[in-house]
Amino acid sequence: MTSTTWLIILLVLSLAGNAVLAFRLVRTGRAVLPSASVPTALAQSSGVDPERDSSQLQLEEARREVTAAHELLRGRDLELSRVRELLKEAQERSATAAMQPAGLRQELHAARQRLRTLEGEVRILARERDDARSDADGLKRRLAEAEAEGGTPLGPNALSPAIPRRLPLGRDATSDSSVDGADLGPLVVRAASVRGDRARREGEHRREAFLLRFVEEIRTPTLLSAVAAGVPHGRWSQSAADRACRNLAAQVARYGDALGHQLYRPAGSDDDLTGLLRTALQGVAHSMRLVTRGEGPGGEPDDAAIGVALTGLFSRLGDSRHREHVAFGIGDGALMVLRDGVWSSAFTPGGTAGERGLRLPAAAQQVRCARLTTRPGDLLALCSSSLAELLVRPEVGDWFAARWAGRQPYLTSFLSEVNVPGGGPPGGAGPRLGEGGGGGRGAPPPGGGHPPPPPPA
Repeated sequence: MTSTTWLIILLVLSLAGNAVLAFRLVRTGRAVLPSASVPTALAQSSGVDPERDSSQLQLEEARREVTAAHELLRGRDLELSRVRELLKEAQERSATAAMQPAGLRQELHAARQRLRTLEGEVRILARERDDARSDADGLKRRLAEAEAEGGTPLGPNALSPAIPRRLPLGRDATSDSSVDGADLGPLVVRAASVRGDRARREGEHRREAFLLRFVEEIRTPTLLSAVAAGVPHGRWSQSAADRACRNLAAQVARYGDALGHQLYRPAGSDDDLTGLLRTALQGVAHSMRLVTRGEGPGGEPDDAAIGVALTGLFSRLGDSRHREHVAFGIGDGALMVLRDGVWSSAFTPGGTAGERGLRLPAAAQQVRCARLTTRPGDLLALCSSSLAELLVRPEVGDWFAARWAGRQPYLTSFLSEVNVPGGGPPGGAGPRLGEGGGGGRGAPPPGGGHPPPPPPA
């Protein structure tokens, strides 16, 4: 039994005791009631009355019993008050206990709602996982089909990568291939240059060079990319292309502060920017002529042996939704853009056939420039004219787009992709992959970001 139950039992016993005591008092009062006039009788008689003494004793005893009964009743009242307090406390506890399940039900309801939300998120993630698996399976099937058909966009007889059978000959010879690249936060850039098929068969040197440089002299973080393509059969075209790229970096550093103000100023005329680029390329032309000093008639530099088409790109670094670029150049190079799976020309230094035939160092003052902005999902390819013509061919452009868009390839993988040779008879007309020196690319990092400027050479 609980303490409350015991207190109620005690209260009942107390009330029963009070009833018994009251009954006794009533009976006693009835016994002494006839002797209520005894004091008067005593006053009238002077003799000793034994009956009166007995009545007085009974009266005193009754008074003592009444006093004891009052004390007992007072104790019972205290116990009754204590019982009432305990009963009130028990009722309050019962009310509190009755309220607790409601709070628990609310918490349980909130937990169930969170569980349903998590179940919905899990279902969404499961669907995305299934979609990704489906895409991966489709890609595996397409790759298997490509391998079965020969693995290249230019026919089943092509091999990847091409292996040189002869080393380049001549004093201007350099390595068969070159590759470079960097992951600059949200910007991913890859670059490569290789000899073409004809040059390998005939033992000619490469004739191309590329440049990747972070321009420290410009206050706004900027990447400089450039491609220099020498004239075919030029005796010193490889050295001239290397010299053009190295000295371009030096000239940009020299005029870096002024270029920075012109590159990222508000919209307006680009005459001042074009003037600065013209001055910088005149310095490049002077450095190139040092390669053949004394080789021409009368000891003059031989410009025909060092002719180079130069295309460059300034790209603003940083994590911004729309990336700013400034393209410039002389000759027949190209800046291609891959947008929504389609290749198109974003900039060509030569707008006419005559302008496309211009070369450094003779045409240093004929530089052209243009501004462009890329958005998320775009990919830029800065390349020589031969690769630019290949990229607009649907079967070839799709092949490169599938391997370049949205990826961060190893440098060796990228070099192998650029080094895929084309089929065709020896000495056949028209550009082929690798003819004139390969290419380069940039790709946005996984999970988003912005396409980098890919400087191929």
